[in-house]
Amino acid sequence: MTDTTFCFPASVPRRTTTDPHFNFLRTIQRLTTILGFVWILLSAAAFCQVQQGKDLHQEAPDAEVGNNGEPVEIDGRPVLMVYARIGGFTAKERAEAIQHRIVSISKTRTIPIESIHSESRATWTEILAGNERIMGITDADAQGAERDRTQLAAEYTEIIRQVVKRYRDDHTIRRLLWGVVYAVVATAACGLLIFGLFLIRKKLRQWFEGRLLHSETKDSAHTLGAHIGQYLRPVLIVFGRIAFWIIVLAMLQAYGTVVLRFFPATKYTSYQVTSWLFSELGGFGRTVVGYIPNLILLAFICLVTAYLIKVNEYFFGELRDEKLSIRGFYPDWAEPTAKLVRVLILAASVIVAFPYLPGSESPAFKGISVFLGVLLSLGSTSAVAHAVAGTILTYMRAFQLGDFVRIGTDVGEVSEKTLLVTRVRTQKNEVITIPNGTVLGGVVVNYSAEARKRGVIFHTTVTIGYNAPWRQVHELLISAALATEDILHEPSPFVLQTALNDFYVSYELNAFTERPTNMQNIYSVLHQNIQDRFNEAGVEINSPHYASLRDGNETTIPQTYLPKDYRPPAFGIRQTQACAADDGRRSEADEQVATRSSL
Repeated sequence: MTDTTFCFPASVPRRTTTDPHFNFLRTIQRLTTILGFVWILLSAAAFCQVQQGKDLHQEAPDAEVGNNGEPVEIDGRPVLMVYARIGGFTAKERAEAIQHRIVSISKTRTIPIESIHSESRATWTEILAGNERIMGITDADAQGAERDRTQLAAEYTEIIRQVVKRYRDDHTIRRLLWGVVYAVVATAACGLLIFGLFLIRKKLRQWFEGRLLHSETKDSAHTLGAHIGQYLRPVLIVFGRIAFWIIVLAMLQAYGTVVLRFFPATKYTSYQVTSWLFSELGGFGRTVVGYIPNLILLAFICLVTAYLIKVNEYFFGELRDEKLSIRGFYPDWAEPTAKLVRVLILAASVIVAFPYLPGSESPAFKGISVFLGVLLSLGSTSAVAHAVAGTILTYMRAFQLGDFVRIGTDVGEVSEKTLLVTRVRTQKNEVITIPNGTVLGGVVVNYSAEARKRGVIFHTTVTIGYNAPWRQVHELLISAALATEDILHEPSPFVLQTALNDFYVSYELNAFTERPTNMQNIYSVLHQNIQDRFNEAGVEINSPHYASLRDGNETTIPQTYLPKDYRPPAFGIRQTQACAADDGRRSEADEQVATRSSL
């Protein structure tokens, strides 16, 4: 695909080509011409309606609005004001009654406009249509309008004539039919314009995607243009969507305004909508222009804040990587300290930038800020306590990520340590979440702290009877420990005799290991080895204890460790001389009894 540049001089011959770029541009030209022509028609119609509205305003100027005056509206447009309260009727009720009378007279075409006149009474002036009264003007009305009563009556009379004339001209079948025709044409034009916009958007998107694919080919993938296209693509897409929908909304607003002006009942409403829209846009523009100095200050505050955050990350990153050292500051403090300092920088920047935010001085903004502050103060008490506890634990250095610890009754490896909670993964692969307040208020046993240096001691207690030599027991326990995997030979295991109980001696075996995370397996294999060593040596493990007088039962050592000629022991009985003489006399007497019985 090659780039093609098109120019359109006055004498360019008709080009018949299948180049997609050329066909695309021709389509855009045709659509632009059609849309421009339709837009010109709509603009001309809107301009005519605006001129009619201006003429109407010139023919029927609005009365001045007092502080307590009520307008009389015809087709949504105020034409005059009433101020006074007459009898039991308020100014608003009078205005509504006058409106109904004017509309009624306007619909009655048999009443000539020239019959509308004013007649002066003693304390008021009446405006009549023939003999039918339209309204009355009192001295209070004249005082509210700041005019003489006669002058005010003459003005109102002329206004009512113009209003009636305009109402009769507007509310005709012919005007209504032309309004419907104009509305249908405007609707079709608006639909065509919107359809054209969607078509143009689709074509532009396809062309844009094609250009990007062309710039990302293998031959030009490493060029500057390809990289710029990749970087600008999401930005251009976002701005394109925003511009597209702004144009669509603007077209819909223009369509609604134009259609409303085709009908007399909604004509003034369209003027009000247009006036309100442009006044709001103008006010918004003035606000934006006036806010530019504050915007510059906010941009400067944001730049300073971003720079300080970068400096903060760089400084504590150097401390974390031990490229920079401070006496008494540990490298594992660098990351949490950097987070705390970053929070302080952001909080300070928000405090400084708050007065320059748009609407910061409004009562609603202040009320919401106070409400959020109270809400956070009341609802985050426990969270703040856990956050403070997490900060204290960080600088206490009770444990680090990956340490094997015991927190309360939970034993496992520290898998995550945040400002609010600590997560421990047990040896059964369970993840336990513990609030930092609970961790700080409890006892933490760290098995990994010394295991990295000299090894941590695991210990177990065995009770052996007094008949077993203690030196032999020491040797058996130490040999069982040395035969266990993950038990260190240096420092060597050792045995402590912790108690001389009533029936047995308590021996505590202590062994060093560098792998506390394998605690369960180490203890299990160690106990197995202790059983094997003692059974092989013929030493019974009598726990908790046994009676001193044993019967003829077998030993507690398993059969596999006993010799083949093993026989269960029997009771050993010693006879004294007296007991032997008694036994002899008893045997002689038994023999004599047996002889007699045989005779």
